[in-house]
Amino acid sequence: MTEDATRPAPTVSGFAVKCAIAALRKRNIATGPLLHRAGLSEHAFDNPRYRISAIGQIKFLEYAAEAMDDAAFGLHLAEQSDPREAGLLFYVVSAARNLGEAIALFARYNRIVNESAQVKMARQTASVIVEVSFVGVPRHRARHLTEFEVALAVKFIREITGRHIRPTRIAFAHARTADLLEFERFYRCPVEFGAPSDQMEFSNETVALPLITGDPTLLETLRPFCDEATSARNTAIGSVCASLENELHRLLPHGQAQAETVAKALAVSVRTLSRRLSAEGTTFAEVIDQLRRSLALEYLKDTNFTTAQISWLLGYEGSTSFNHAFKRWTGRSPSAARKKKRLPAPAST
Repeated sequence: MTEDATRPAPTVSGFAVKCAIAALRKRNIATGPLLHRAGLSEHAFDNPRYRISAIGQIKFLEYAAEAMDDAAFGLHLAEQSDPREAGLLFYVVSAARNLGEAIALFARYNRIVNESAQVKMARQTASVIVEVSFVGVPRHRARHLTEFEVALAVKFIREITGRHIRPTRIAFAHARTADLLEFERFYRCPVEFGAPSDQMEFSNETVALPLITGDPTLLETLRPFCDEATSARNTAIGSVCASLENELHRLLPHGQAQAETVAKALAVSVRTLSRRLSAEGTTFAEVIDQLRRSLALEYLKDTNFTTAQISWLLGYEGSTSFNHAFKRWTGRSPSAARKKKRLPAPAST
């Protein structure tokens, strides 16, 4: 068994799940069945220090969105949530002198809340790009969680600057054609879907803004606690299968999802990739097939996507190839499945 295979799966504080549970209860929707379906215990939140699996949180938000019948659930949930409830991370970031320092602190200490999310800050000539990536969990399953976390970050930034900050650009790696005006309403800037990665971009002038919550003394007091809490958290590695899925998700629309291309992106040989997947009981062909099935079922829920668009997003040469694959997966055509409204559940990951 490899070292990666023995590393624990990434965990999270469960902040997003707690927010979602509160929203569900306001609508008198039972949370127990959804928690069970996501592999989470109803008693997991009795102890505030107890951590849950990152994939469990991802699944729960997807199931909660279905139960709420809200295609923009992640965004709406962030608007209703209080960033202060994230705990230590909120207070250390809000104690920074300016927004640039706050973003740097967030990138450094985000692992306290979510071991599977990596935040990187890159300075450009006229702006700063904040890129969020997921490690050890399948990004394509995290649509609502990603929309929740990005929106919450922007809400947080607006609170600590005391200004209705408008990002230069927001980008999401997943595709979306519905509720686009909702996202533009909230961010007040162009929002791109189907981008190469999840990003927030802010102008240099915005990044230089002082924080109304700045407190150098508090920051120096909290740093040792944050350093200790961060060192106690694992750097997520997760399964090779999850890493492969995330790379395939990025490459499929560009028709570049070949084993050689993906192996190079993962910095391994094709043979090594094949061997590691075999150790996890799967193959490259099986992973890409299951990923396409899962994505197809998600895209079909959005009635604005045509079958031709879905075919392209899945990396097929045309609709005919997609139709044949979908019939093999489900026993019926994409159009017939869409008419039934209730589609088969995506394969568990």
